[in-house]
Amino acid sequence: MIAAIIIAVLVVIGGGVAAAIFLLDGDDEESSDGGGDALETAEAFVEAARNRDCDAARAVSTEQLASSINCETLVPPEGTDVEIEDPEITDESDTTATASVPLRIQGQDIEVTLGLVKQDGEWLVDEFNFGGDLPTGVPSSLPTDFTIPTDFTIPTDFTIPTDFTIPTDFTIPTN
Repeated sequence: MIAAIIIAVLVVIGGGVAAAIFLLDGDDEESSDGGGDALETAEAFVEAARNRDCDAARAVSTEQLASSINCETLVPPEGTDVEIEDPEITDESDTTATASVPLRIQGQDIEVTLGLVKQDGEWLVDEFNFGGDLPTGVPSSLPTDFTIPTDFTIPTDFTIPTDFTIPTDFTIPTN
């Protein structure tokens, strides 16, 4: 009977220790400092671009980048054939990371590079750069929902002067 009580106590204590080790392991999705990881931040930035949500992109950017983000550059214009693939971390240290984001715009492949930094324990996008040549023929962000006026007339009651001569007796200076 005493042996059964000792075994039960050991099972309870052992189970509690095992539960504590499992719950406090630190091998969870976010790092132990609560700042997430660089890939999560890059994914949030890319998702914001996919959703044309400039404010969401600014929320995961450094203050410097957030203040300089041009939404027309970050998000593709409506009607543009753009496929944004998932980011991939290509380089990472304790405080900086680089993510590669493949894009297909109007059938042309380009790559965007995201530079990430860790500030106050939180990963933030600090820069984004287009690699290679940007595709041609991509529509601008100018409005396209306008009508060209057709209720006008081109004047036809004018003449082009033809009674002039081009001088041919001139010398080009050589000094």
